[in-house]
This record gives sequence, structure tokens and C-alpha cells, in this order.
Amino acid sequence: MANIGDESGDRGGDGEAGSEDPRAESAWAALEAGDVAAARREAAGLDQGSPETLLLLAACAREEGDAQQALALTARAGEAAPDWATPALWQAELLAGDPARVEEALKLAARAVDLADDEEEYLSALALKAGLEVELGQTEEARQTLEDLPPPEVRLGDLQVGLEIADLHLAVGEVETARDRLRAVCEEFPDSPDAWHALGVAAAELDDEEEMLAAWKRTWELDSAPGQRPADERLSEEELAAVAESALRELPERARELLGGIPIVVAELPAEADVEAGLDPRALGLFSGTAHPDAATSLGGQPGLTQIVLFRRNLERAAADADELREEVRLTLLHEAGHFFGLSERELEEMGLG
Repeated sequence: MANIGDESGDRGGDGEAGSEDPRAESAWAALEAGDVAAARREAAGLDQGSPETLLLLAACAREEGDAQQALALTARAGEAAPDWATPALWQAELLAGDPARVEEALKLAARAVDLADDEEEYLSALALKAGLEVELGQTEEARQTLEDLPPPEVRLGDLQVGLEIADLHLAVGEVETARDRLRAVCEEFPDSPDAWHALGVAAAELDDEEEMLAAWKRTWELDSAPGQRPADERLSEEELAAVAESALRELPERARELLGGIPIVVAELPAEADVEAGLDPRALGLFSGTAHPDAATSLGGQPGLTQIVLFRRNLERAAADADELREEVRLTLLHEAGHFFGLSERELEEMGLG
């Protein structure tokens, strides 16, 4: 879906709301570079009532975290250019984050679909509309919306839109269609680990182990490539250990005693051999060895080291900031500890640790 404030060609899509003023171009460039203050300085010299300026100011407000101001400005832009799809799409995106206004967002997304005269914007609006229908439990309506998309083998030209649409196919139960679309995405963006991972997920749902393993091995290769690691670690080894210790303190005393001898290891990524054996390369953690219920039997469990492994780079990828990362570490450790005590994935899901 289109992101508010991105440097896209739909800012002046109707031919009337657009502007050739170089200050507008400078403002958008500054905004894309993350310099909101510079964007506002450039915007100050523009026509404050023009639809494009209103959207520029809305994008600035969104970057500053003022969603209400951004919403008000996009609404004004829509009133000034009622036949322009972009304001309706941006309003829908802003409202989509408010559970109480999802139906309102859906109406605006439908309007954006009707107004869009640019293929990229049309696809973004269509994906948003289908996503909102899924959120509202309107599965059949979402399927009908997705029928207006190009065939799954057609390249869409946008990685994120392609991934989002494939995810929507999965959400409405169209797994084979999702796999076909993801195959096209992987052909178009062969160096995207996200695309290969999504293809592996779809193949796994279809019990196609061969394609799953091939896609996940490619994901692991791309994730392991030089330059893929974030420049800055959001949590040090010491901080990760502190979060893990805090999570363990949530467990009953007897459980802590049983876990006392189980090593908790931090690794960058899953081992290649584990991925080749079927482990999701984007797994957040792994319990390996003998579960406690098995160890208590006379026959014992599987041979080998019993340990819990946390995969730092996957945890960092799953979290938007350091606070989310701490929570992901906590939940992952409790999840893997649950496996040590013999709990299944379904049981952990029911406990809120899925």
C-alpha cells in the first residue's frame, strides 16, 4: 500500500493538484530524507490552499506523529480536489489504524479505488480495501475485491504491494493463488529475502516440502549475506540477558528450577543445517534437545544438547524499536521454555505465547 509521505508519482496524479514549483520538489525531497523542518520551510512559500501543499503538510504532520492533524489536512485536500484519489487513499490509511473507524476507512479506500487513474495507486487502494474487508470479517467481499487484480503471474512492479497482496490471498484462504503470485514476485525481485520467505510460508501451507525448503534456503542465504546485518544493535548481549532473566522470573519457582540447567544461547541466525532440515529461517527462537516430560521417562529423549536459542537478527527484524524487541525476546523465551515443558504450538497459542 502507498505510504503517506513517500516520494511517489501520485502526488500530482490528477494533473490539476500537481505543482511544478521547485520548492514543492525540494520539500518532498527533504521529507524523504527525514528533514521535516526543511520540508516545512520549503512548504511555507507554497500556496497553502492547494491540494498538493495540503498533502505535503499532512505528510509532515504524520512524520511528526500528529495523526489527527495529518487526517484533517488530507480531508481538506480531498475537498479541494474531489476527483483526486490520493487524498482519499491517505485518509483511509490514517483511519485504518483506529479500530473504531475501520468502516469509514473502508469507504474511503473504495472511493480511492474508483478514482485512481494510476496503476500503482490503484493497486495500493485495492490492497487496502481488501485488507480492511478482511479485518472486518468480510472474507467473501475481500475475495471479490482481489478478483480485480491482474492474474497472479503478472509482475506488479512493486515489491511491497506484491507481498501485501499475496498475504491477503493467504488471509482469505487462496493459498495456491498466493503461491503463484509469490513465484512471480521472486522472479521479479530475486534478491528479496522477504519474497523468498513468503513463498516458503505459502509452500509450507500447501505441504510442498521441496519448494518450502528451496525457498527458505534462499531466504537464509540472502539474510546471511554481507551487509544484511543492521548497522547498530538495538540491545547489547548484556541487555538481552537481562530481558531473558526477567522473563524467567515470571515462571513459577519449580519451573525456574527445572530450567536452571538449560543454556540460553543468543545466535545471529538459525544454522544452515537446521534450515535445510526444515526450520523457518526467520524463526525467533528454538528449543532443541530433550523436553522435560521425555527426560522423566525411562526411555529418555533425543540425544544431544538441550538448549534454548534466541536468534538476534530475526528478533530485531520483527520489532520496530527497542521496547518491542524486549517484548519479542520475552515472549520468545517463554514460548521456547513452554516447549521444554512439553507444550504444543496450539497450547502455547491458547496461552498467548504463539
